[in-house]
Amino acid sequence: MKILSSAEFLRIYYFDFKFVSMFVKFFQMLKIIIVLIVAGVFCSNLANAKGISKEKCEEKGGKYCPGPKVKECYLFLKEEVSSFQDAFDLCVKNGAELPYYSVDDYANLLNCSKIPWEFPITIFVQNPLPKEDKCLTATGISVMEFSTLSRCFIKGKARVVCEIPL
Repeated sequence: MKILSSAEFLRIYYFDFKFVSMFVKFFQMLKIIIVLIVAGVFCSNLANAKGISKEKCEEKGGKYCPGPKVKECYLFLKEEVSSFQDAFDLCVKNGAELPYYSVDDYANLLNCSKIPWEFPITIFVQNPLPKEDKCLTATGISVMEFSTLSRCFIKGKARVVCEIPL
């Protein structure tokens, strides 16, 4: 076994230390790069969370309503239905969803658009409460007077209003 001089010993261990130090710095930089990529993806998703553009909404036949609390693209379908499931299926077929019952949503709709039907009107909406039964009917007698019932089927016909997801 060869005995190393102090100069040789320091040179070998300095090289090992330098190599380990570079290895650690490389992985620190790699962690920083990964964090920046994840942050960029997150920020990109936040930027896209503003929703559908007015042009895309109108291309689908919808009415774009950017309110202070609610920003929606409403789609008024010509079909009339007697069941919640039929209304739900029509909305899905048109790339939209059946709206949840919301007074803020209704106020937003009234502030930006005229409802294309005469009162009284009945529509199906989803129940926002955590219940098994998601079916609601909302009947508008006038702009300021409406009622809701937990119904999945009605004897008459209901209009179909959908919201295009943002």
